[in-house]
Amino acid sequence: MHLSRFLPAVAAVVLLTACDLSTEPNIPAPVDPALDTYATSLGVNIASMTKTASGLYYKDLEPLVTTGVAAVVNDSIKADYILWLTNGTKVDSSIDNGTPIEFRIGDTDVIPGFSEGFVGLKPGGRRQLVIPTQLAWGSRGSTAPGKPTVQPNANVVFEIKFLSKF
Repeated sequence: MHLSRFLPAVAAVVLLTACDLSTEPNIPAPVDPALDTYATSLGVNIASMTKTASGLYYKDLEPLVTTGVAAVVNDSIKADYILWLTNGTKVDSSIDNGTPIEFRIGDTDVIPGFSEGFVGLKPGGRRQLVIPTQLAWGSRGSTAPGKPTVQPNANVVFEIKFLSKF
């Protein structure tokens, strides 16, 4: 007789326990680029790349450019790029769009790792970048209209080419 009074309360507790009442979005944890998995098609060999103090990984690509003045912070440059997710999905490309990007190195209009990747590169030079989430779009990801879609806390891979200063 007493059980019938408690049965609805027990059912409610069981139901609430089974429900996830969290209002936090389901955001994946960041992954150290050295421990991330890369699609074979990207040719990423993190062990052969240079790691900067900020955590950016880069590798100069052939043919190596040895002449010209290297880019420095505050230079305004024109460049081509291809952006991939680590699974090999191409997200964006100035080459496909037919329009090189123009920006000032260090400007906040581009992600910090992309900007940093040009420092020390000479006109005509190419690099592969592995940009950790904290130098890319971070925990917010990128879903803005007209911008590439990148999930939260994603590391990304770029191939960049420094075309010229302007």
